[in-house]
Amino acid sequence: MDPLTVKRRLTCILAADAVGYSQQMGQDEENTIRVLSAHRAVIDGIITFHGGRIISTAGDSVLAEFSSVVEAVRCAVEIQEALKTRNDALPDKSQMHFRVGVNLGDVVVKNDDLLGDGVNVAARLETLAEPGGICISSSVYDQITGKLNLGFQDIGEQTLKNISRPIRVYRVSGTAAPQRSAPPASTARRQSKSSAWGIGAAVVVAIAAIAAWQAGWLRFGAADRGSPINAAAPGAAPAASAPALSSATPGTASGAPPIQADIDTQRLRADAEALKKQAETELARARSDADAVRAARTKADAEAAASRLRARAEVDAARIRSEAAAAAVRTKSDAEAATRTAETRAAKATPAPRNADKPSDTAAATTAVPAAMDKTARAPTSAAADGARYDGTWNVTVVCAPAEGASAYKLELVAQVKDNFLRGEQGADGKPGWLRLQGAIQPDGSATLDARGFTGDPKYNIKNIAQGLPYAYHVAAQFDANRGTGRRLELRACDLRFAKQ
Repeated sequence: MDPLTVKRRLTCILAADAVGYSQQMGQDEENTIRVLSAHRAVIDGIITFHGGRIISTAGDSVLAEFSSVVEAVRCAVEIQEALKTRNDALPDKSQMHFRVGVNLGDVVVKNDDLLGDGVNVAARLETLAEPGGICISSSVYDQITGKLNLGFQDIGEQTLKNISRPIRVYRVSGTAAPQRSAPPASTARRQSKSSAWGIGAAVVVAIAAIAAWQAGWLRFGAADRGSPINAAAPGAAPAASAPALSSATPGTASGAPPIQADIDTQRLRADAEALKKQAETELARARSDADAVRAARTKADAEAAASRLRARAEVDAARIRSEAAAAAVRTKSDAEAATRTAETRAAKATPAPRNADKPSDTAAATTAVPAAMDKTARAPTSAAADGARYDGTWNVTVVCAPAEGASAYKLELVAQVKDNFLRGEQGADGKPGWLRLQGAIQPDGSATLDARGFTGDPKYNIKNIAQGLPYAYHVAAQFDANRGTGRRLELRACDLRFAKQ
């Protein structure tokens, strides 16, 4: 590529991939495809809701682009929460989990595709995530720090396959305060825990001091120091407790003044009560903080559920609009075919002008009128029994133009018509290249055919090319005695040609 013509841009890439998809396909293909289709509808709807653009979908993987890093990470979290809700309602063997990787990087723009290191890093990050988990690069982490109420685990620099430099990776651990590899508690929690431990330690020390004093391990007063309190240096001011100590009875067994001991005991008990009340206050405050955190998380869960419902409603509305448009196209095609048939019948039923100049001609014309009327009255029955039947062997050719990265292709098959019902099949059911076409042909030659098949196009199936990817559409067709034409009504443009053998 010419460096001067290469287009680049900085964007955020989300890569998601199903876990154990190949194994599940080997065990139960139909159920696995059904679960994957339902999961993919949820994923696509959430990506659209958060302003993302799906770059490619290959089998069980999704690659999407976001202009906002915050919206990309929010989208990844909501996808995992929605899929967890869906998986919880399924049996264990039917559950399908996804890994998600998010990276912010410079990419190369080629038509509608994105290439380059930024896309490759996102795909490699997805492989590091746990089933149901999310991994992000440091470039994403730097952009969302302080903007989302999530927890993060720093798993260090990782060497990714085919990436020349190590990438620092973070795991998203849920709706909590940000964490590092050794997750610290939040500041408020540290303060409350520190205060509670400090108060508890003070209470324990106070109670131990009281117990030690009552056991005689601690002494209060001058006698414990081996000299009276009032034996101070000459000229020194007497201690505050000296009068009480000097009036004590000499020779007491403990050597401690009873009055001073009671005062100290009361003071320690008062301190212990104050410390106890303070501990209870701190504990109540910590409980209040915990309730606030729970309330915030409940609110976040409610908002996420509302977002999921909105995304699901948008997906359902889009599907209904698509079905309505297809039905309108079919109705219009049927109406046009019916109009053409009616015009053809009217032209055939109009009698040619006759020359009534001669008496013999006049008589012939007179006798021919009832016969013509009788023939016209019997025409519908005769057409239904003879001219409108298309039984036999037909060659069918399907030609589809390229669309959205899918390759053009041409497919031929042989169909049998019996009792005006066409049925044809090419390839083996459930294998790439299989196509089945069937439907009733109306007496006027119009038909709406149902087509179902499996594609082997690499755009739609990279990892499991042997399995194929199912598709379905309708064909509006018009037949005459030996030929017919048709066109595909949904998705890409395809033309069909029918020729009777």
